[in-house]
Amino acid sequence: MANNWKSIWEKRKLNEEVLNSDDIIELFTELKRADGFDVGGGEIAADALVKQYEDIKQRLAKNSPNPLKSVYEFGCGSGANLLLFERDGFTCGGIDYSRALIDIAVKVLRSNDITCGEAIAAEPEPKYDCILANSVISYFPDTDYTQAVLEKMLQKTNYSIGLIDVHNIEKKEDFIAYRRANIENYDEKYQDLNKLFYSKKLFQDFAEKNGLKIEISNSTVENYWNNEFVFNVFFYK
Repeated sequence: MANNWKSIWEKRKLNEEVLNSDDIIELFTELKRADGFDVGGGEIAADALVKQYEDIKQRLAKNSPNPLKSVYEFGCGSGANLLLFERDGFTCGGIDYSRALIDIAVKVLRSNDITCGEAIAAEPEPKYDCILANSVISYFPDTDYTQAVLEKMLQKTNYSIGLIDVHNIEKKEDFIAYRRANIENYDEKYQDLNKLFYSKKLFQDFAEKNGLKIEISNSTVENYWNNEFVFNVFFYK
């Protein structure tokens, strides 16, 4: 999978001093920053991202006959999301293609199932109660790859799958216009850093094909500039 974004993620670094903090939200905030989320300077506040996490956790567990106890994240990055799941008693695992971010995740997580590799390389075993991919699949090369990864996710989950920040094909032109208006020399800076946009029908068809329940929701993270351009998808077995 050729992807020019990988070189961006490999440059990410963690403020090592935060590793010694007793404040898990401070560490979560720094991990999110390492993953490319600016949670300061009037952008997304840390409490807004924590609130998003709580919403994701509740939606993953929606109508489950038993409490969910484990989660596996495709594109886990530095481990920010899994850090909060571990805090809440979940057994966690994850995969990410950035060695720099995986090295961070290994430092901050208790899990022994953190792997550096492409999403498609995730093994179907061990299974986890739920699967998460947060702000990840828009970096995939094409929809054939996405379909293949969705199949892997389905094999690996006992109950649910959550896809967060899926870029909406209906909003593509609006997204590009917004970025051009807010980033100087946008086309030059991002000429080799494309995003993949999706139709909701792709996920609806996947759900129908596999006999899954599906829920598509809007992003409502406070002060998140991307809200109007993305949607979230949840599948339930």
